[in-house]
Amino acid sequence: RYETAQMLLKKSLRAQLLTLIGGSPLVILLIAFASFSFLSDDISKYQQLLKGPIETLRLIDEANVEFKVQVQEWKNVLLRGKSPEALSKYWQSFENQERKVQDILGRLVERSEHNPALSKQLRDLHEEHRRLGAAYRAGRAAYIAGGNDPFAGDEAVQGIDRATSEQLSGLVIQQRDSALHRSETISEAADRKIVVGSLVMLAAGVFIALLSLWLVNRNLIAPIRHLIDHIAKLSQGDFAQRVDASRA
Repeated sequence: RYETAQMLLKKSLRAQLLTLIGGSPLVILLIAFASFSFLSDDISKYQQLLKGPIETLRLIDEANVEFKVQVQEWKNVLLRGKSPEALSKYWQSFENQERKVQDILGRLVERSEHNPALSKQLRDLHEEHRRLGAAYRAGRAAYIAGGNDPFAGDEAVQGIDRATSEQLSGLVIQQRDSALHRSETISEAADRKIVVGSLVMLAAGVFIALLSLWLVNRNLIAPIRHLIDHIAKLSQGDFAQRVDASRA
């Protein structure tokens, strides 16, 4: 069957033209498929970026916001916790925020195991925030001992939240810059692949067009011209030359 098909392709002009017409777009499609396959790698990298650094950045930013809310809840304790009921209410809100920040930092530590430098920063931050809890509780005790005096409670914890807040803000900037850098790198690689893929497709199109012209000229136009010349010679009584009749 293979030899029959090969022979048919060699002799039949129709088979050659159909092969050319069908093969040309197939080659272009294969090149396009290869280009999309290369681009799919960059899409996967974007997905990894979203699930990795971008999600880490989101959690750090969330921890930063929740910590600011925790500090605000502490101010509510000092300013509004005059009665035992109010003190209990606002202190409960403060502890809820404290647990929320601890939970987010704990998740960040787990996510950063593959990045030793970031993991150490987050572990230190996690531990420092835990130590802040003891300091705030000492401040609450001073607040109660001073007869619910907000100045006494504030003096006991004055400035202790500054370092944690600065670390969180610094981590947000650090992770944002890292994510932007990776995003730009992926985008540049994708742009290069798009340009290269487009050039390859253009070159393939030009090559196929030139090949098509050559094949049509070689297998169709040239033989017809040869046949016309031979018929002209026959009309002039020249029967010496023979015509190649091996094609179908």
